[in-house]
Amino acid sequence: MWHLTRDRVLMLTTAVMVVAAGTMTVLYLTKDGAAPPTSAARTSDPTPTASAPPSAAPAKAGSMKAGYAVRSKWKDGFNAEVTVTNLGSQPIQGWTVQLKLPKDVDVTSTWGAKAEHKTGELILQSQAWNTYLEAGGSIRMGFEAKGDAAQPTSCTVNGSPC
Repeated sequence: MWHLTRDRVLMLTTAVMVVAAGTMTVLYLTKDGAAPPTSAARTSDPTPTASAPPSAAPAKAGSMKAGYAVRSKWKDGFNAEVTVTNLGSQPIQGWTVQLKLPKDVDVTSTWGAKAEHKTGELILQSQAWNTYLEAGGSIRMGFEAKGDAAQPTSCTVNGSPC
């Protein structure tokens, strides 16, 4: 008898899940309140293409700032965080932060940006997933380095001082 009851419960559960999935699919397809299109309602309009993102202006001098903060230190190294902020009223697409670091600082890893580092310099650039920065928005990235946790000797964001 136990098997018959268990089988019935499983069948009932499966039926409820199928109905729930179907209902959720219909709700998703009609989330704006309109009925789903039928074959009679279709027109011969061309297939829509992906729309372009809202236009983003190139950064104007002074419309961006970058902040630098050492987040943790240990005997032979440190972690630092860099925050890029869009101070303008328009979105910006693309950013590059250049940091001049003391010569004894050796960057060992980075996160949140495409990085290029050589002795005394670290360049952090936007990536495809974080290149668009809304007005008033900010993005954080960071790095780990060996050496003394000193402030950069200079900093620019898109060519302007931080």
